[in-house]
Amino acid sequence: YAKQQGFGIVKAGGGYKQEKGKTLNERRNCTWKCESGGKPDARIRAGSRVLNEVSGKGVKMANRKTKKVGCPIHSALTAERNDVENFPVSERQLRNVVDKERRLKMMEGDANAMAAYFHRMSTDNQNFFHLHRLDDDERLKDVMWVDARSRAAYIELGDVVCFDSTYLTNRYLLPFANFVGVNHHGQSVLLGCALISHEDAETFEWVFTNWISCMGGKPPSGILTDQDAAMNKAIAEVMPNTRHRWCLWHILNKLPLKLGGYDKYEDIKQALLRAIYDSYTIEEFENS
Repeated sequence: YAKQQGFGIVKAGGGYKQEKGKTLNERRNCTWKCESGGKPDARIRAGSRVLNEVSGKGVKMANRKTKKVGCPIHSALTAERNDVENFPVSERQLRNVVDKERRLKMMEGDANAMAAYFHRMSTDNQNFFHLHRLDDDERLKDVMWVDARSRAAYIELGDVVCFDSTYLTNRYLLPFANFVGVNHHGQSVLLGCALISHEDAETFEWVFTNWISCMGGKPPSGILTDQDAAMNKAIAEVMPNTRHRWCLWHILNKLPLKLGGYDKYEDIKQALLRAIYDSYTIEEFENS
C-alpha cells in the first residue's frame, strides 16, 4: 500500500522469533510507520556524544536533512504478525477505506488535456475508441479507451481475458482497470483500459458493456477476475454466457489469511500448491 501511494515505511518496533533459546533471523510483531511521521530529530552530535538541542544556549541544530516532517497520515500503518504473509489488512480493504473518503475532483486542466489527447488519437486513427461520462456536478467520472491495435488483437486473442482493477498509480487515487489477453508466445496483450471512480456493480457494468460494444459486440468465452462481489454481479448481467473464473493469484494470496494460524501452515501450503500445479485431471486435483 505504501509503495502504491508513493511513500516509504520504517519499522518502528518489534522483535525476532525465538526458538529453543536462540534468536532467529525472522521478524515478528512488527509495527510499520510512514517514514515522514514524527518530529524531526532535535539532537546534534558533538564528537561521539549526542546532545539535546538547547534553545538560547549557543547550541545549534546540525545542518542535515530529515524525512520526518510530522506527517499526520499513516502514523501507524499496521502491525505485522510473524511475517509479511500475515499482513492483517488486505489491499482491497485499504482501497475501500480510501474510496469512502475520496471524491473525484479532477482538475479542469487535466481533464481537458486527456480529452485533447483522445481527440488527437482518434484523428490519427479512427479505430481508436474512447468514452467517458460525467457525474451530477459535470465532473469527469469514468473513462475508458481502447486503441486500434488492441481492437485488432482481440479478434484473434480475445477468447479468454483477465480483468484487473487492483492498480492505484495516479494522483487522483482512481483505480486503473485493464483487460489483458495472452498471445501465441505466452506474452500479455493489452485489450483495453479504464479509470473508474467507484468499484461498484453499476460502474463495472458500464465498463463491460461499452468494452464489449467496442469489440464488435462479441464477449469473451472466459474471463478471469478477483473475487469482488460487485464485479461478479456485473459480469453475470453483461456477459451471462461467458465462463467466469477467479484469478489463481488472488486466491493464493488469501492462503495466509485463511490458514496462516495453523501450526503446520507451511506443510498445508505446499500440499495445496502441489494439488494446484501438479494435477492434470479433475479427479487427481480433487483427490489431492
